[in-house]
Amino acid sequence: MAGSTAIKIYLNPLKASGQESSKSSAAEPHAGKSYDSYVVSYYQGGKRIRTRHNSLQSARDKADSVKSAILNDDATALTLKGEDSLVYARAKNLIKHLGVSLDEVAKEHAAVREILGEITVMEAVRFYDRFGKTVTAKKSIPTIVQELLSNLKADGKSEYHRRDMKRRLEAFAVAFPKQIMEVKTAEISDWIRNLKGRDNKGNAVELAPKSRNHYRNSVVQLFNMARDHGYLPKGMPTEAEAVKSLDVVSPTNEIFTIEEIEKVLHNAPERLFVPMAIKAFSGVRTEEMLNLRWEHLNLDSKYITLPAEVTKTKQRRLIPIPANLIAWLKPYKKETGRICARWKRAQALIQAFERHGKRQGIDVGANKFRNSYISYRVAVTHDVAKVALESGNSPRIIQREYLELATEEAGKRWFSVMPQPPKAKTKAATQKRK
Repeated sequence: MAGSTAIKIYLNPLKASGQESSKSSAAEPHAGKSYDSYVVSYYQGGKRIRTRHNSLQSARDKADSVKSAILNDDATALTLKGEDSLVYARAKNLIKHLGVSLDEVAKEHAAVREILGEITVMEAVRFYDRFGKTVTAKKSIPTIVQELLSNLKADGKSEYHRRDMKRRLEAFAVAFPKQIMEVKTAEISDWIRNLKGRDNKGNAVELAPKSRNHYRNSVVQLFNMARDHGYLPKGMPTEAEAVKSLDVVSPTNEIFTIEEIEKVLHNAPERLFVPMAIKAFSGVRTEEMLNLRWEHLNLDSKYITLPAEVTKTKQRRLIPIPANLIAWLKPYKKETGRICARWKRAQALIQAFERHGKRQGIDVGANKFRNSYISYRVAVTHDVAKVALESGNSPRIIQREYLELATEEAGKRWFSVMPQPPKAKTKAATQKRK
């Protein structure tokens, strides 16, 4: 029964000719061979409906579909016949617990197949089961950027490294304020391709390939962290990793001539020539120079000891102090304190160097002191590995960027640049100061 509607199933064998067997035919020994056949009978709209089936199970399936259709007021199911009716009934039964209509399921399936192409839905589900379930949280790029920057600080990464990562990744977060799962390789590539820098006058300029690679590497680190923390599928390459690095032609590093460094140092005030002399004759980075203390310099042992917390690479470093640098520092050596106490930011120190150089008609630049030290030191020692350790660089970079920029003779002259003797005070000058 389906409500007030009776649904009956009864056996009604067919003869080989296709005719219905009579009740007496089974008793007639010479009647034609008959086959089991079942009839499902019910009323729809006052009209009797009869459907025939070749098995009892098929008849029961039909009866169940009719019952379901009547109870759900599904007129479509009642108008279907044969296999279509059974398929429809099975489909409805399979999705009834989902609370969605059959046409919604069909529409979603068609859209999924359009995306998957030749891949089956089951293959996609298995792929998701293996990789997609490893995503345990959905987070946006800005949120993950702040999380990474906090981790870098907690992990004791150098201020130099944190500052660069902050600058690059916060720019990336502004460009991509959406979920990290939504960011594609092509978008990242376009963003990096259109990045601009600023020249000394503040004008927008194209970023060099090396600088773009730095941005790319920072984004890769961000995506790798997201994968490790369950914001991206584990066990799979990220969209950022697929962004290609640019080929970089290493530029020729600019170095001071002997005459230029003499002019720069001899005409500098004490607040500048002390840090400039240290950079020129020991190769200390500007960031390291900013945090260098007088107690790190031992003029007796003739070594600068850079603690791990001061160096860019977070590795302790020993740098020999040449005789000419001792001469520059000895009159001004203090027991303790920051050597560059006047400046709090590396950029401010660089700008002070550049302003002084401009007054002397010499381009100083951010890395020119360090480039000069490494180049002249390699020329004197002929030992790439030794200079790599002293400068905190890799031998590969030394080999690629600093060889053959200076001769051994020029190197010896570089490390012989001495301070000028104090000028004698004239009587007139003394009277004028009084």
